[in-house]
Amino acid sequence: MIVLKNIQLSYNKPIIKRANLSISKAEILGLVGKSGAGKSSLLKIIAGLIDPDLGEVIIANQLQPRVQQLLIPGFQRVAMVNQDFKLDVYHTVEENLREVVLHLPNQKRDKRVQQLLRLFDLKSISATKAHLISGGEQQRLAIARAIADQPEILLLDEPFGHLDANLRARLTEHLIRLREEENTTIVLVSHEGQDVLGLCDSICILKNGLLSKKYKPEFLYYHYSNLQQARLFGPVNSIKIGEETILFRPDEYRESLAKEALSVTFIRSIFVGGLYHNYFKTHNGETIVLYQFHRLNDTRGIEIVKKTQ
Repeated sequence: MIVLKNIQLSYNKPIIKRANLSISKAEILGLVGKSGAGKSSLLKIIAGLIDPDLGEVIIANQLQPRVQQLLIPGFQRVAMVNQDFKLDVYHTVEENLREVVLHLPNQKRDKRVQQLLRLFDLKSISATKAHLISGGEQQRLAIARAIADQPEILLLDEPFGHLDANLRARLTEHLIRLREEENTTIVLVSHEGQDVLGLCDSICILKNGLLSKKYKPEFLYYHYSNLQQARLFGPVNSIKIGEETILFRPDEYRESLAKEALSVTFIRSIFVGGLYHNYFKTHNGETIVLYQFHRLNDTRGIEIVKKTQ
């Protein structure tokens, strides 16, 4: 569906260095990296909003033209939501949605607008002008606008930034349903890898201008080369055993009373809904967190058990 070949981009210095990527139809791909890594620029290249210095963008087996050759920037079949939102700020929330689907018959148009208002919790502010609603509401409206006309490719730039946990879960569910029902290809970028773990089929990391190959979310969560990369995808414990630094996730352990077990001292448990985050001190004074379905206040030792996903 989408193929990037040898994409290069520079702004005074190299931003993207020979990026190659293939994204299948109906795949959900996450691009993860620190702020300023070039994720948004790569998304704009896929959208046909900026030209790379070198390289090709192929969509549905068709080589896309240079942006400077387009009368209006932006490739067909592609919708993008960036952090600018691009709303009609003096139109109401409902008008912002309705104007995207004006080509639909009245009954289908009304049904689609009402569906989007309910999905993104915008019904109570449907008559409010867009410049008067909050930043989080504007972002939800921007995403609703983008999917209103059911594009083949949906590009999302930091889509979860202004959403609370409940709305983030609802958006994730809708994006998965959108892919399943309409075969939409979805590419989203985030500097928080945790946001995309449960949504994406595969994830790429962009660092120092280099785009990694695609990995399964489970693999990236449990396999990492350093502490910085591990923290992209969630909490990780770091302890020193002799001269070696050991990294492990909060679920990569088992309780143990064996002589070789790591001695730990219980500090506190925090209930987070379905799970407890149990905090301990090691004999070196390091703080670690262990996940469990109950409090671990009687635990005195653990063994680290690495996952093999």
